[in-house]
Amino acid sequence: MKKSVILWGLLVLTMAVRVNSQDLQGTFCQSGFYYQAEGPFVETYLKLLGSSANYVKTARGTYQASLGVTLLFIKEDKIIDYRKYNLLSAELDDTLNVKPNFIDQQRVLLPSGTYRIDLTIKDNNNESNLIENSYPLDLEFNNSVLKFSGIQLIESFQATKKENILSKSGFDLVPYVGDYYPVSVNKLTFYTELYNLDKKFGENQDFLYRYYIESFETKVMLGDYCGFQKQKAAMINPILATMPIAELPGGNYNLVVEARDRNNELILQNKLFFQRDNPGAQINLADIQSVDITSTFAEQINTLDSLKFYIQCLKPISTQQENRFIDKVIETTDQLKMQKFLYNFWKIRNEQNPEAEWTFYKDQVLAIEKNYATKIKHGYETDMGYVWLKYGTPNQVEDSKSEPNTAPYIIWTFFHINNQSNVRFVFYDPHVVGTEYFLLYSDARDDRYNVNMLSPSDPRENATVQSLMYGKGGSGWGSRFLSNFKR
Repeated sequence: MKKSVILWGLLVLTMAVRVNSQDLQGTFCQSGFYYQAEGPFVETYLKLLGSSANYVKTARGTYQASLGVTLLFIKEDKIIDYRKYNLLSAELDDTLNVKPNFIDQQRVLLPSGTYRIDLTIKDNNNESNLIENSYPLDLEFNNSVLKFSGIQLIESFQATKKENILSKSGFDLVPYVGDYYPVSVNKLTFYTELYNLDKKFGENQDFLYRYYIESFETKVMLGDYCGFQKQKAAMINPILATMPIAELPGGNYNLVVEARDRNNELILQNKLFFQRDNPGAQINLADIQSVDITSTFAEQINTLDSLKFYIQCLKPISTQQENRFIDKVIETTDQLKMQKFLYNFWKIRNEQNPEAEWTFYKDQVLAIEKNYATKIKHGYETDMGYVWLKYGTPNQVEDSKSEPNTAPYIIWTFFHINNQSNVRFVFYDPHVVGTEYFLLYSDARDDRYNVNMLSPSDPRENATVQSLMYGKGGSGWGSRFLSNFKR
């Protein structure tokens, strides 16, 4: 039986997504580059957990896993190139031993253009365990247009002794496959290339690479995480750099790489999303002590209950660090600190007119309170209120409250969220007669989600999915829900 998986992805030159099924688990990324002599090429990076594959006994008495990988590169519905190969694990004496991960990199030359990559992975020792996914690819490169390559995250590197598939610009680059940095990883290394700067500036003209980390939500640069490299303009200007991230708090971020001229004017910029997990990073409430709220809107909010409400309602649009800060500042019950935090929150987002930003958001919060608040929750605390405040008005709404034998459900579709397209949220009312709908599924990249909702080994094992897909008791309108969801 074929199993498909819905995955989330960021639609940029370098894109990371999680690959999940009941057994296989791993990560797939890709980056576009350009050879001046040969043209564009894409590198694909695949990491699959060895412990998630099935090992079988060989004729030699050892145990080995085998995965079949197919990559199709499709342009205008035509297959332009493909790769089909097997990944074999090391042979183990015992399946109780540690199982090494599968790591694979491919490099494929393609004509300039936009493509779709169709990826299929199957466990050759359990062929019913099949994963199929598609990803966009931009390879619009030529010899005249100023453009960045993809940003490749690097696990380790060393000087090249003999040219191989890992080699670029004199280094062998072992890819960091994924965009998630756990607390155990204390540095971020990246590689990227800028093409045709010599045609804009003239060969050997000085320019500056600036790279830094910014908050994904606020786009504010983190001053402690930045660096510079001076170079001279050429056909290809590569940059390989490392930043320490041991003290970087958990949250969603962008790695930003900029080319700037000798007057520090921006020439071109590229960004790559990544996530950090670092629960040990401390939140320092003293950071807001210097904020001046004299004659500001924050100074006029002078009751504790109102301040708590207006600060807690910021959570849907806050960074992870800000959310922890909110919890801390609420615990203090210090009115002045709360006022300073509220003002500083909006000043970060609009330094010229923080009050206008706050007023607009407050109106949204009050509308959400009217439409979604329950007897025990504020509107912003409900799943639907949270999503609306974070992402705005959905572009499409599928509201099904009266289909027989099933829990009522609502599907919200957003045509664009950041760099994602056609992002969906599924809400349902498990109590049928209730007023609150709960989030069951989302493929928004930086949010709560359940990628396996439509692809468990047997959906009937999950009571909620059974109700939605098959109706209570296993009968009903499963096909109607699936057709609505996949529109």
